[in-house]
Amino acid sequence: MTGYDAPVLGPLQLVRGRIAVKLTLTLVGFVALCLIAAGLYLNTALEAFAVDALEARLVTAARLLHDDARTLLLRPVPAAVQAFVQRASAPTQARVTLIALDGAVLGDSEVPEAQLTRLENHRDRPEVRAALAGGIGRDLRRSVSVDVPLLYMALAVRDRGQPVGVLRLALPLSIVTSSYARLHGVMVGGGLLALAVAAGIGLFVAGRVTRPVVEMEAIARRMSEGEYTARAPVRSVDEIGALGRALNAMMVALREKIDDLQEERAKATAILDGMVEGVIAVDGHECILLMNERARAMFSVGPGRGDGKPLPEVIRNADLHELFRASRAAGADTALRREVRLGHPIGRLLDVTAVPLRLGVGESGAVMVLHDITALRRLERVRTEFVANVSHELRTPLTAIQGYLETLLGGALEDSANARRFLEIAFRHTERLGRLLNDLTDLSNIELGKVSLRLAPVRFAEVLGSVLDIVRPKADAGRVGLIADVEPAELGVHADHDRLAQILINLIDNAVKYTPSGGWVTVRARPLAGARVDVRVRDTGVGIPRADLPRITERFYRVDKARSRELGGTGLGLAIVKHLVLAHGGDLDITSEEGEGTTVRFTLAAAGAAADQLPLPMEPSE
Repeated sequence: MTGYDAPVLGPLQLVRGRIAVKLTLTLVGFVALCLIAAGLYLNTALEAFAVDALEARLVTAARLLHDDARTLLLRPVPAAVQAFVQRASAPTQARVTLIALDGAVLGDSEVPEAQLTRLENHRDRPEVRAALAGGIGRDLRRSVSVDVPLLYMALAVRDRGQPVGVLRLALPLSIVTSSYARLHGVMVGGGLLALAVAAGIGLFVAGRVTRPVVEMEAIARRMSEGEYTARAPVRSVDEIGALGRALNAMMVALREKIDDLQEERAKATAILDGMVEGVIAVDGHECILLMNERARAMFSVGPGRGDGKPLPEVIRNADLHELFRASRAAGADTALRREVRLGHPIGRLLDVTAVPLRLGVGESGAVMVLHDITALRRLERVRTEFVANVSHELRTPLTAIQGYLETLLGGALEDSANARRFLEIAFRHTERLGRLLNDLTDLSNIELGKVSLRLAPVRFAEVLGSVLDIVRPKADAGRVGLIADVEPAELGVHADHDRLAQILINLIDNAVKYTPSGGWVTVRARPLAGARVDVRVRDTGVGIPRADLPRITERFYRVDKARSRELGGTGLGLAIVKHLVLAHGGDLDITSEEGEGTTVRFTLAAAGAAADQLPLPMEPSE
């Protein structure tokens, strides 16, 4: 079974549609033509051979009768002559005629003696003339006297070298043609047998020849359906075998080409999927031709769901559709650029560049490159807010200093009690300005890589103890308890001693500031798997609202701005902590619940960690 039903063919369609039938009919026709030609030739040759044999028979008989005929011709006696021709005709069943030198018939075995006189003169008969001329006369014609076709043979009867008459013998052609019917029957039977054998051989040979062709046709169909491992059978070294080898070689080359194309397609797909920008190619019917992974992620389209589908069905954004149509209407070298805002699945701002895509004669699409500029716009906003925050943070103490100095210069300097108070206030504001500038300088140096970390094994408990000694006076003043929980006591980290102290001071100082009287600040350190150390600073303070947690490490970001300034904060502490932790190759995580406190967790490399687990030292930039 080949998977489909063969159509019913008529005789003509069968001949045209089957190679085996064509080959068989060709062979049978060739054999038939050969048999007909051979039959015609054999029939003519056998007829000539039979006539020659019959002539030789008559010549032999005539030579045997020569002497008797010479005696009768020298002394012709009609009765004796008639008896002679009758006697000579009996063994050969030939017609025997004795002719005188002048052409008169002296005796004829087929003509009674009384009727001999009515026979015409035979001197002008072809065989008689030939015999008298010195040869053996021969002629094939219908006899006038007996009205049947006869083969005549005439021999001159000589006496002492001179002809004295002619002895003629004749046999009817029926003796030859009677054997032709049997011969023709044998020839027809043999021809039919030869045709049957030729048909059988033709079918066998045609089957042997066409079977590989049919198999190759089936193999070619399987190859066209994508079964590239199929191979045509090669059983001979003839043209069929050469065709099979050529088909197999073509399939191997085609498979290599397809593999190359698939590899190139995979490379192009990998390149497109690895791009940061989204890429969408759309044809003239607004159906998506290509959509890389970044574009799918932007529009939350699953793998393979967008290809071949209309663009409005996959992406529901009027601005994007308008840009696509405008790009198709633009010239071939025109690139359109527009910012498109997405509200689904998440809010994004895209910078879209669209260029026309020529697909064929009279058909054009567009290629759109989508760059997500949401983060860029957010950074621009952060930068703007940073400048505004710095200006605001600097303006407040400068305004206060300027106001108190103007008051002093206006005459308050003479009032020693108020002058001292005004100077102390101005001094505190200058200290605040100094802390702000120092923090800005530290943060800038850390971000620019100008801070060189001197990494070395450090006992964490030792660094923590020195930090707690610094913070304890403020904690005692606010009646906030400090707890150090380090296990084991000899726990070591691979860090910069001073920068680690700066991290802990910022975190513990913040925790103390925002922890009410009677609260606790706990610093806990434990080793982790993978040569890491987990450090947690937990307080029982006011906590941080959940909405503020993602931005808590931004510069100048404060949850309670008034309280932060009142406590002397610059708004840069957590930003500095974040960058220092990252510089040490660690992670920073902040969790909080309003009214329940805040936990700041960060990790560091343990002392003695493998070299490939340690952070690279920060080199100062030139």
